[in-house]
Amino acid sequence: MKSGLIKKVRGISVANPVEVEENYLMEAADYAIKNGYNHFQFIGPIHNPVKGNVDGITLYEKYARFNKDKDLSYARLNIDLLNRACDKLSAAGIKTYMWHHELELPADFSKEYPEVLNDYGDVEVSHPLVKDFLENKIRDFFASYKKMDGIILTLHETRIPLLKLKNQKLGKVERVQYVTKILYDACASCGKELIVRPFASIAEDYDLMLGAYEKISTDLVIMDKWTQFDWSLTLPHNRFFEKIKNNPLLVEADIFGEFFGKGLLPLYLKHHITEKFSYCEKFSPIGYVSRIDRENRIFFGTVNCVNLALTTAVLSGRDPERAAEEFFAEEYGDAADNVRALMEPTEELNRKLLTANGYYFMQQSFFPTLNHCKNHFYFDLMKEKCDIASDEWFIPANFVRGDIKALFTEKEEVVCASEKLLKDLVCLKSRMSGEKYRGLYIRFANLCYAARAWRALLDVLYNYVKFFETGNIKYEGLFIKATDNLALIEKEGREKTGDSDEYYLNNGYFENPADKHIAEEFINDVKECFEAEKKAVSALRKQNPTDFVVCGGATEGHRLKKEVNFSDTMLVNGKPCRIPGNKKGAEWCAVNAHGWFSYEIAVRPNSENTIILNAGSLKERFVAKITVGDEVSVVDRPSKKDFELTLKYKENLGAETARIRIERISGHTPLIYSIRVL
Repeated sequence: MKSGLIKKVRGISVANPVEVEENYLMEAADYAIKNGYNHFQFIGPIHNPVKGNVDGITLYEKYARFNKDKDLSYARLNIDLLNRACDKLSAAGIKTYMWHHELELPADFSKEYPEVLNDYGDVEVSHPLVKDFLENKIRDFFASYKKMDGIILTLHETRIPLLKLKNQKLGKVERVQYVTKILYDACASCGKELIVRPFASIAEDYDLMLGAYEKISTDLVIMDKWTQFDWSLTLPHNRFFEKIKNNPLLVEADIFGEFFGKGLLPLYLKHHITEKFSYCEKFSPIGYVSRIDRENRIFFGTVNCVNLALTTAVLSGRDPERAAEEFFAEEYGDAADNVRALMEPTEELNRKLLTANGYYFMQQSFFPTLNHCKNHFYFDLMKEKCDIASDEWFIPANFVRGDIKALFTEKEEVVCASEKLLKDLVCLKSRMSGEKYRGLYIRFANLCYAARAWRALLDVLYNYVKFFETGNIKYEGLFIKATDNLALIEKEGREKTGDSDEYYLNNGYFENPADKHIAEEFINDVKECFEAEKKAVSALRKQNPTDFVVCGGATEGHRLKKEVNFSDTMLVNGKPCRIPGNKKGAEWCAVNAHGWFSYEIAVRPNSENTIILNAGSLKERFVAKITVGDEVSVVDRPSKKDFELTLKYKENLGAETARIRIERISGHTPLIYSIRVL
């Protein structure tokens, strides 16, 4: 295996997904040159609608009127920095590539060219103007970056969601094939390469994309992650590799810990890296590309850089154990063996901390927001009868929660182990420089406070759920006590580690970007939600319904199903609600992932049931497709602050339940506050 790896693509990807910065870019380029890499990818701020992708760093020529929407200073900075990096890397025989997502059009494109819109109001992908714009964009890019060897293409996470568009002349497979072929041919006409990333969150999308790629060319390189769907250490090997029969496979590896600390927790991926290389080699890939940073967190100068040393060794045909030994000796001198011993258990501790019996239990490494907890079924995990219906990537196959006490024990074990590691580290303080010690201290202290915070989170979730399961007021008191305990842990961690961006609980996904204390925000949100849900449940129970759902509440249950990441919860006018779509789309984009969600509700068998939805909209109209069993209704009406929508459902098969599905079908985002069956 080693000799084969030496001949393969050996790549790293940088600036994931952040703005390009000169010092780090050149440091990464120098590392690649020094360590025998032959492939280098620039990612950049791909999610930024102004600076991201090829669009953000290219000055259009034919479509120059749209350059007014760019950050021209950032575009010119990239033309300078990336070209200097490409000169350096090219001189060392290293190929360079730029990440790019499609379908991306300028914000005012459809206003200037309204003919590209179909009768639904979505961009018609097959319109000749779309093709012309894409072709010119690619030519303009390579005119500015002459030594760039190619583009890495992803067809997701864009303002115009290719697979979600409505009323298209082309089916999904044909759509993917059409857009990809335009870009493939445009790259080829410039003498450049196109590499594609399926990056699908559901199997159906993955299959259709592979089918489209094969039709374009069997020479088209497919780059895919070495874990299934995304980066969690607990996700299985990527079984989709088995389906790539005719095209070259390039494996994308995360050795940084994107979903396991993002560099803020100590992480030694010795077993993970070895296992993944062993698995991937079965499919004879043309090589590997490793992500080495995330969100301005970098390997260089940290203990976690040992993972890059391991990977470099494997790709170079060297013994990874020897490489690790050399890394620790060079970085930590006579304390090397002690530091290595501290790092040995960190992979397993991260697994146990950031999962619940193997179940994804964080928000891309960070302490989760309340919305994330609801959408990823964390409250459902706490129920006496745990019954999760959605088939989403973060749920292990055939997942069984088991005894709920085991979840608490799992987190308590991490608390004890992390506290011991930190205590052992403190004993090493005099044996290394202050800078080296501080780098280790902050990560191991972060592990301690993360472990304590997650243990406290379980208490918050558990007592919230028990109150609504039992109605016993004692659980409300325990819920408040648990939130107070979480607040104390977060505050103590800030005091011990310093109130900076290096403190683990100062990092996450905030409703208010000005507030960096994520645990505080979670506490405020969960208390507000508790009161709102308590009020909603009380009002609904007074009506003595056959069944009811507080949509967007933490205990909505009812075997909720949805497509991963495409249904969010909100609190509107003090009332919980769920939307078929995402919050970001609801706030700023008329065209986004047209999501859906559904519940299994109790009905009276062999009877006519009255189903009442309390609903609303963020815009002037309520538009939704509502399906109950096999009965479909399309509702399009003016929206008030909120209103009641009544449906009749005749159950005639003797069933005691029916599934109700709410689907977003327009630029209007419907709000569903509650559902009750009479």
